[in-house]
Amino acid sequence: MKHDEAYELLAALALDAVDDHERLVIEEHVATCPKCRSELDSLLEVAGALGNSVDPLPEGLWTSISSRIYDNGDVAHPMPVLAYDNGARVVSSQRRHVRRPAQRTVFSSLGAVAAALIVVLAVSLANQTNRASNLQHQLVNESATSAALATPGHTVVDMASSTQADLASFVLVPDGRGYLISSHLPTLPVGDTYQLWGVINGKPISIAIMGTSPRKVTFTVSGSKPTLLGITVEPTGGSPIPTSAMVASGAVED
Repeated sequence: MKHDEAYELLAALALDAVDDHERLVIEEHVATCPKCRSELDSLLEVAGALGNSVDPLPEGLWTSISSRIYDNGDVAHPMPVLAYDNGARVVSSQRRHVRRPAQRTVFSSLGAVAAALIVVLAVSLANQTNRASNLQHQLVNESATSAALATPGHTVVDMASSTQADLASFVLVPDGRGYLISSHLPTLPVGDTYQLWGVINGKPISIAIMGTSPRKVTFTVSGSKPTLLGITVEPTGGSPIPTSAMVASGAVED
């Protein structure tokens, strides 16, 4: 097998989507080709991670893939079953038997499609990881907020609109730290951000840039305690002074 043919089938091999004869031929090439060995190791690492937990794949994905690989019309082949093999790679309980006619074309199609499948699965795995990371950050923030609410001398500031609609709540502790408890602020369009202000001695002081859809906001107020908290809508990046009326405000009671 030529180098280009073997390289195109590495992704298929990583998913165990080749028959026994092709496996032997590809592995013989890989044993003497450092570039293919390195590429296969990377693909096996991704495939091994995919065997653990990923999102459901788009409906009809494998039917579409298999119809492009095989030349038997609309007959769809079952998707390979992903499972661990000693924690090192992903194997399939159902082999993919690639027909010999037009072998070069089949090699190209199978390798490209298998690589595309790995990309789809890898993106799904990345999304899982991002959600886990976001959940961890959320739990940390909730823990800090709970601790603030249990701190002696804390102050809860409920912020409402001019029509008295509840839009946000913050908790402040005596050392100046503050945390967002809840928010019902509508999501802003791209280019805008919510900005939090503290009114100290009658002057608004910027406290925090809250983003377009506030979920986690922490801040520290140095020096004097504000008598009022207010939120305005500003251009992305914030402003040194308010450029619009406050969409929500709340008095900081002693």
